[in-house]
Amino acid sequence: MSTSHRRAARPSSSAHRAFVPAVKQNPVRAVPFTKQYGFRRTVVQRVEDFLKANHLRTRDLPAMYVKSAICLGWWSVSYALLLHSGFAGWPLPLALLFALSFGLATSGIGFNIMHDANHNGYSDRPWVNRLFGLTVELVGLSSFIWRQQHNIWHHTYTNIAGLDEGLEMDGWVRNSPKDIWKPIHRFQHIYAPIVYALAGVALLFGRNFQVYFTGKSGETFRYPPMTRNDKITFWVGRLINLCVYIVLPSLAFGLLGGLLIFAFTAVVTGFVMAIILQMAHVTADVDFPEPTGDPLQIENEWAIHEVQTTSNFAPNNRILNWYVGGLNYQIEHHLFPHMCHLLYPKIAPIVRATCQEFGLPYRSYPTFRAALKNHWRSLREFGRPPELARE
Repeated sequence: MSTSHRRAARPSSSAHRAFVPAVKQNPVRAVPFTKQYGFRRTVVQRVEDFLKANHLRTRDLPAMYVKSAICLGWWSVSYALLLHSGFAGWPLPLALLFALSFGLATSGIGFNIMHDANHNGYSDRPWVNRLFGLTVELVGLSSFIWRQQHNIWHHTYTNIAGLDEGLEMDGWVRNSPKDIWKPIHRFQHIYAPIVYALAGVALLFGRNFQVYFTGKSGETFRYPPMTRNDKITFWVGRLINLCVYIVLPSLAFGLLGGLLIFAFTAVVTGFVMAIILQMAHVTADVDFPEPTGDPLQIENEWAIHEVQTTSNFAPNNRILNWYVGGLNYQIEHHLFPHMCHLLYPKIAPIVRATCQEFGLPYRSYPTFRAALKNHWRSLREFGRPPELARE
């Protein structure tokens, strides 16, 4: 099966700046995949056979519970030392070191615990998934927003401008060659790290409340109504955020010191989470499909679409793999989101071989540095003005 990589060509006249993706011209929520080539059935069967033959569980892994304890312990100890340094009057550089550790630990909880749990990939017991899924509130996100934005829109319509909210950054960064272009995007490869770093603050004080009060994010993404429990969880989460990130640090360091600690921690967490999530999809060598027809449809098989729009990175880096919760095995994650991430390295050879058999690209950057470099180059390419007529 052949795969063609359609890229937006570059510079053109100012008239081309008015391009708007079909989905954003006619916002829709349900766009079907119309083809079946047997890839998903084959790869799922082979992985299931492998797991059965090796007596491997897909969830409730003892190692995952141990890892969760380590992540939560890291988070708790870092935070306790951070507050203690303020009350004890320790030097500010030492406090910032603890804040750095706390920010990295917060990202680690997001990558490892809340991500698996909200995909129902942590445990076979729904209540366990719900419980550990609430750690998303510690990260500063909303479990209601995350489940819709990430689990449904991102994992169903990966890399489709106007349907994958994971691509959206309020227009500051053009993450797709098929999205609206603005003149400021010429410089996005320079200022993108700043946008990534501020992403956490923007969520805490912006998007969370925008979605709660308006039911939408931007002009395209409409969220379903929140239930009573969703609303209670939302406000409890915001209260926890207020206490953990602002009130207690302000008591320890004073108001200005507390705000400085909060800003530093939020920047660390926001940047680390953004860069890890972006590198797997925002690269020039993955596909950025567009729905066609009326009504709109995607002429592909969903599982093939996921492979074509995703890439892995640094598969042999054990430290990175542990820290990012297997998100460097992004292809395996998108094909098997309900599986504990500890199994991704084990099933990766099966997925790769099946992709090769079906003529699909299995993109995997050997190192983190290579993936980061390609992401930066892609941002620079996507920041160039697109031509109206595309190949």
